[in-house]
Amino acid sequence: MGFELSTDPSRCDIGVGGGTKKYKLVNHCDRMLAYHIVINPGSNYSVPENQLYGLIQIGYTVDIDITRKPGKPRPDKMIIQYASVGQDCRDPKKPFASGGPVGEITGETMVKLIAAE
Repeated sequence: MGFELSTDPSRCDIGVGGGTKKYKLVNHCDRMLAYHIVINPGSNYSVPENQLYGLIQIGYTVDIDITRKPGKPRPDKMIIQYASVGQDCRDPKKPFASGGPVGEITGETMVKLIAAE
């Protein structure tokens, strides 16, 4: 897990029957962060399109909604890539245009997606 960005709670445990839960992305560093959420194609999990990219101010949090479709449990994960950006940044997609995060501070946080039975 990256030190600059974490999730609260740290793991996702939506039941096999499916549903949606709110989670927080927490910025722990002294820079604004741009983030990009990546979930495996074909996964039972999803995040709304308008929450896949975003900006988190210094010391702030952002809410995201994780939804799970009903289905058998299987190992899955969500990766949150992040990059530090200037306070004047308004386009959260820009640091990820080359395919990976670009910035003075970059990293990723992994969240285990566990289907609770």
